[in-house]
Amino acid sequence: MAKAVQMLPPSFPEVAREMQIGDEVLTAQELQLISVFEELKKAPSFEKFPGFTVLRRCWPGRVVCEQGDAGATAFLVLSSHDVLEIRQQQLASLRALNDPDGTDDAEQTPHLYFSQLDAVEREGREAELVAEIEELEISCREMDEAVDEESRTNLQQVASAQLVVSLDATRRRRGLKGWLNGLFRKTPGGDAVTAPRLIPIDGPTDIDANSCQAPLFEGELFGEMSCMNRAPRSANVVATRECYLLEIMRNVLDTLHNDPQYKERMDAVYRERVLEAHVRQLSLFGKLTDEEFGSLQEHIELVTFESGQVICEEHEASDCFYLIRSGVVKVTANSWCRLRAEEFADDDWKPVVSQLWEKCRAGEDLVSGLVADALSDEFREQLQEAAGNEEVPEEFRATLLESLNEFICVEGLPKTLGKTRSELLENAGDDVLRVAIEEFSESCANWSELETRTCRRLLLEQVLRGSLPRREASAGPRRTQAYLGRGDSLGEIGVVLEEPRSATCTAYDHPDSGFHQRIPDSRTGAVPSRVELVRISGAVFQDLMASSKPLNDAVHQIIEKRQQASRDQERRAAIDLSLIERGQPRFEQLGLIQGQRLMLIDLDRCTRCGSCVEACIAAHDDGNTRLYLDGPRYGSYLVPLTCRNCLDPVCMIGCPVGAINRGDSGEIAIRNWCIGCRMCAEQCPYGSIQMNHLPVPAAPDEQQLKLLPPGSDVKKVTERAVVCDMCESVPGGSPSCVYSCPHDAAMRVDAREFFFDAADVPGEVEEPVS
Repeated sequence: MAKAVQMLPPSFPEVAREMQIGDEVLTAQELQLISVFEELKKAPSFEKFPGFTVLRRCWPGRVVCEQGDAGATAFLVLSSHDVLEIRQQQLASLRALNDPDGTDDAEQTPHLYFSQLDAVEREGREAELVAEIEELEISCREMDEAVDEESRTNLQQVASAQLVVSLDATRRRRGLKGWLNGLFRKTPGGDAVTAPRLIPIDGPTDIDANSCQAPLFEGELFGEMSCMNRAPRSANVVATRECYLLEIMRNVLDTLHNDPQYKERMDAVYRERVLEAHVRQLSLFGKLTDEEFGSLQEHIELVTFESGQVICEEHEASDCFYLIRSGVVKVTANSWCRLRAEEFADDDWKPVVSQLWEKCRAGEDLVSGLVADALSDEFREQLQEAAGNEEVPEEFRATLLESLNEFICVEGLPKTLGKTRSELLENAGDDVLRVAIEEFSESCANWSELETRTCRRLLLEQVLRGSLPRREASAGPRRTQAYLGRGDSLGEIGVVLEEPRSATCTAYDHPDSGFHQRIPDSRTGAVPSRVELVRISGAVFQDLMASSKPLNDAVHQIIEKRQQASRDQERRAAIDLSLIERGQPRFEQLGLIQGQRLMLIDLDRCTRCGSCVEACIAAHDDGNTRLYLDGPRYGSYLVPLTCRNCLDPVCMIGCPVGAINRGDSGEIAIRNWCIGCRMCAEQCPYGSIQMNHLPVPAAPDEQQLKLLPPGSDVKKVTERAVVCDMCESVPGGSPSCVYSCPHDAAMRVDAREFFFDAADVPGEVEEPVS
């Protein structure tokens, strides 16, 4: 029976087209010999998608990648043992071709290039392989017999990452060099910051600031951040001796990252070699001596929060602060849910205790029964005793808050309340609850942890109506303060001032917008996001501040600045209700904050002439529009269906052939080896990616077919995903839809600036060129 292959790309990815002398495309059998893939629980599907890895043979001086270039691939430095196994496999395959009647009956998939050689060329290649295998055996033997770590390290070093940048702190440049120069900025007090000893790059080892170089060794992976984010390469990489690098596309890298054992190993490497240098980039730590900063390293921890999880809640104790490694964090004020002693007057405690005890005894309704069942037997005994006293003892007040808060913070909701918002409201039957959760997702399983806590707090208020303080009355309207991304820090103010948390921080995810339901046979829409944070203990940081006056002074200046900004925002919110509206569920449901280049149509100016759509079609030679004047309204704006260049582009996750990634200017780009699997379109939460039918089905070329096992069944590609590329592919690079609007109604904005940072003035937009 033929072995089914889902699809083959209609062309090789760019990685397989940029071949140089000595480079080669390996077969699936050869790739599976590499130790990294052997150790995986599930190896990549090399047979399904051939040509997505290329073996680069590098001689001393070969430039592997250049600083500043966009990168859609990562590089794995192969060990001598890996290369030896591959060459031995190839030699066996070649000998089987040269002597088909030989005694070796092992099934071999012929190498792509071997089958194209004539008999004389095969004999020559066989001799080359034999000679290379002998050299590799010597290298492996030397490695195995190395008597000390230094000798082994010298043998394993194969390349060098080199930084090409001015380290003069007075020079300011844009782009990558400007960012690197920015590492050596001034502190809030105006003093120059001492340059760090190490500069983090997209690799396992940081660059030494003095030599501007870092070694790369066998078995290491570099370039993965560029591959995942299509970010510029952070350094030049040059081979220092003969070596082999496996260049891999993102779909292969995703397989590595999805393997628990490999991810655990890579996270350990990150913590050990890179994390400390990332933390030292913060201006807070710029003036620390090496000894002072060294005392922090063993206390740095990498933590992960899944989408919707609460990172910290307002009024909690400030025991640590965080640095964001990846993801988006939402910061809100007045959104706490736990009960606090400050909410109670002295004469509030007795009614709460009495009413709670009555509800526990009677269990007269579903919600009361659920609350009663959640309380421990020990607490119920204490509750009964407290209900019989004239006054509630101080020690029991703390016990009461602890037990009720445990009910509020339990993950999820009881199934007896229902699986949907409608079922829950029908069973709970409370008008206050109905109004409070009317904008929540219909499926309770999709609620964030903060939404679940909000609902549980309201259920308590329903059971103890008239006695328990209402959260809304105590806290006031919720207000979104900020959205933080990679490199931002949070929580340091509470740590330094020894005050409770002043805001609630949650791992922000794309909303369940429903746009994916427009796509036939859609599965679930966007994949969940997560946030990775660096955690530093508050106690350790306090000790460090006590020993370092420069750090202490810098921190207090930052705190003063942030507190003033918070006061300014509160003052503006008092006179500008739109600031509160921007934190309401409607704003959240539309996912507007994700847009780095969000398109808006001002409906007060738009005449529905369609010039923007016509310009979009004309700007691309395939005749397909990337803009649809359909979508939700927000205020006086239409949010059309087109790419918004998300902060967290979940459409890029999981592409089986790595065809969707970032372009040179950060735009989302879909390459011509797309196989039309629909995954990116289904995962986009905003309906921004369309599937377009190909008039003529695309079939793979002969080179790809030769890499497949015999009898494989290949399907032709009949459609391809299309997404707005912000017109980066056309001359000028300015969005044609914005440029062509005759009424200045179309605009591209950064949502964080347009809706938050510039509360008193219009946000920065891309205006049409006159």
